[in-house]
Amino acid sequence: MKTCFPSTDIALLSGARVHLKPRRAGLLATAAALLLAACGGGGGDAPPAAATAYAVNAAQRHLLADGGAWTMSGTAPNGVAFTITMGFAPAAAGPFPVNGVTATRSLETFTIQAAGQSDSVAQTIYFDAANLAFVGAESGGACTVATTNAALPASAAVGAGGTFFNGADLDGCMGSSAVVGSTAMAWSLEDDTGVALLCWNSSFKSPTPALDSSQSNCVEIAADGTLGTKARFALSALGVTITARNF
Repeated sequence: MKTCFPSTDIALLSGARVHLKPRRAGLLATAAALLLAACGGGGGDAPPAAATAYAVNAAQRHLLADGGAWTMSGTAPNGVAFTITMGFAPAAAGPFPVNGVTATRSLETFTIQAAGQSDSVAQTIYFDAANLAFVGAESGGACTVATTNAALPASAAVGAGGTFFNGADLDGCMGSSAVVGSTAMAWSLEDDTGVALLCWNSSFKSPTPALDSSQSNCVEIAADGTLGTKARFALSALGVTITARNF
């Protein structure tokens, strides 16, 4: 999710990702063009997160409805530094292309920069403004349709988590589009060197097991669910793992 963005490398990767969702396939191609293995920054020992309970449902609402941006950094094994910026921006409600259901929208973006060059990928998340249930997502003309949803609890302790979304990945955004994979998303509340993080941990399955991948996006939260400035990111696919963080 190499030291720059050589078109030959991206083309080779693109040829092997037919069943990957466009958003994560694009992120993987960009990331793999940068790195062959993970090498992210890290913090030292720190006291555990102070609060005993966190409003994770409120944090999820802030993320989707209010948005924000977090820039993280890592270093390639050959010493080349890179940054990745994860952003969420609220958008006007609109119909989900697959079924026409009107839903609130949030635009999720990732931008990777290295060696003076950058590349970005994005997806639009469609969700119910009342209960935050995902209707689906669209990226690059392909959609994921929700099959199950579960609300995050109002309050949770560090170490808690669970699956909150399962979806079918389609090869388009029509009711007749074929299913070409699946997405499962779990949330977790983690303590990383004294920082409480709300994480989205996604796993992506395709008909070709070698193309399966996973991704973890984590944002700092306060006890009341307010979002902080710290964040952590990880992407694993095709034998490649990259990590980045800003603390």
